[in-house]
Amino acid sequence: MKPSSYTFIVLVGLTMQASLMAQSTVNPYFMNGSATQDNCNCYTLTQDVTAVHGSVWNVNKIDLTQPIDFKFSVYLGSHDAYGADGIAFVLQPISTQIGTAGGGIGLQGVKPSIAIVLDTWQNLEYNDPAYDHISITANGDLNHITANNLDGPVQILSGRDNAEDAQWHLLYVKWDPTTKTLSASMDDIPRVSIKKDLVAEIFNGDPMVFWGFTGSTGGYANLQRFCTALNPGFKTMATQEFCLGKPVQFLDSSNSFSKIVSWNWNLGDGTTFKQQDPPPHTYATPGNYDIKLVINGNNGCTSDTALLKITVKAYPFAKIGYTPQPYCENDPL
Repeated sequence: MKPSSYTFIVLVGLTMQASLMAQSTVNPYFMNGSATQDNCNCYTLTQDVTAVHGSVWNVNKIDLTQPIDFKFSVYLGSHDAYGADGIAFVLQPISTQIGTAGGGIGLQGVKPSIAIVLDTWQNLEYNDPAYDHISITANGDLNHITANNLDGPVQILSGRDNAEDAQWHLLYVKWDPTTKTLSASMDDIPRVSIKKDLVAEIFNGDPMVFWGFTGSTGGYANLQRFCTALNPGFKTMATQEFCLGKPVQFLDSSNSFSKIVSWNWNLGDGTTFKQQDPPPHTYATPGNYDIKLVINGNNGCTSDTALLKITVKAYPFAKIGYTPQPYCENDPL
């Protein structure tokens, strides 16, 4: 059992305010504790070391009278039985300089708050299930049998007990202020959802909140990361084998946290295209082609390259390889 004690940290003062202002000029995210920026849109909350905590907050408050439609890539580590503790997507109005250590996943005791928690360790004192679980909780309370447990826990990944699989997964967070619905899906499969007036019932009438991620380790650890999603992807309307002369249609299926402002296609035969979906493309010669796509978000970040290999095959040519000879009537042919 990992330590369940925690430290709630609030850092204020002119020095920290100056640091916040300096950081915000180059990056809209403020990092605390063990958190580091890996590249343009990816952050590490905790390295694979024990007893650390990290948090990353966007310095610009968002308005909960408006919809939220956020997509993230999350990485929960590679240790299953001895991996901990998890990460959480959090809304709170307090500060960009908070975090908690130990089994509290970086958010324990943060009040008022609402969080979507991806918990990878079973803390019996919080009535956790044995599997890696996702839940929606209020006010930094991780105990699943209190009134602050609003939905869940259920498996983080549908049909799988383990989410510490050394793989990236897509976390999709939505808030609909009209229906007062907060929901989260993992890899496009719905996991948790609540109908609740967050502004009135959680945030005391104030719709302006910070959003960010928290994470922690205790007696066990994992490398825990998140990215604001910028995942290029595309598909074809058929298989990956095509006949020469037949047009091939490529359809964009990219996921992005921010608005995608440009698509950069390379269709493998020297043809490039700069819009979302290329027009149907006909290849002049048979062969194997590497199709590539890179996208750019309006946050200034450029994605990795999505790659798909296709094969264009020539039609077979039928030929009878025999020159007929003269035949007489009744001769066998």
